[in-house]
Formats: sequence, structure tokens, C-alpha cells
Amino acid sequence: MNENVQFLREHPVFARLSDLYLEQLAEHMDVISLNSGETLFHEGDGANHFFIVMEGTVDLYARLEDDEEQWIQMIDVGEVIGWSWLVPPYRWAFSARTREGAMMMRFDAEAVRSLCDRDPAFGYGTMKQICSLMLDRLHTVRSQMMVRLRDAQKGK
Repeated sequence: MNENVQFLREHPVFARLSDLYLEQLAEHMDVISLNSGETLFHEGDGANHFFIVMEGTVDLYARLEDDEEQWIQMIDVGEVIGWSWLVPPYRWAFSARTREGAMMMRFDAEAVRSLCDRDPAFGYGTMKQICSLMLDRLHTVRSQMMVRLRDAQKGK
């Protein structure tokens, strides 16, 4: 059995998919390696891929008005990076940079969107999983915002 299919089968986001869907996904992915501090993508760029971290960690950043960056979240082994690829206009909502280098599965977003369009059951299942990721990220950002607000109020 293809080791990429096996990896996908064991991943929580894809565990419920049939072997046929896993094989189709595996056809549209490759494995990439990035060095420490290397940028995966920039906020506002086209979201042409999504990723699963296999080794290493990736930090997400949001751009502030003064072109400074605000750290948002660390993405660890096994986690999925990206939901912007599934929601028009397909632009990254954050920037991503490796912490100490990383190895990742990279999926072709256009090909996976095409699979979703051709098979509504696959598309719906994929959308539910990605919505779950979005909700997790929003909760993280909200928690960080609450801590910063509390700290700012204490500093008055």
C-alpha cells in the first residue's frame, strides 16, 4: 500500500474517507522540506495548496497595519495548515514560517477542490473537517485577544 495513503488513513481529518478518496487525495500531494525560518506562504497570496506537518513546527502570523507581524499560533506535527484554499477568493488569511525547519505533505488545492465539486459527499465531508479547523483557529485567536486585552487593562 502507498505510504502516503496509509498516512492519510491514520490522520484524523481523513480517517473517515474511503480508500478510493484517500488514493485520489494522494495523487494530488507531494512531500516538501523547508529550512528553519523559511516562509511557506504570505498573507494575501493565492492559497494554491494546503499542508499537513509531518516533522517540525510552523508559526502563523497576521500582518498588522504598520506592516509588523503578530504571532498567532504554532502548528505542530500532524496538524493541517490552511483553510483559505477552500474559501473564495482563495487567499491566505495568515503568513506561515517554519520554526526549526519542517517536512510537510503539500496538497494541490485546485485538484482537491475539483474532487469536492465532482463528488458532493466528499466535498461536504471535507468542508466539515476544514470548518472544524477554522473554528479551532478562531478560538485560539479569541483566547489570545482576551489575554492581551486583560493585560492591557491591568497596565492602565
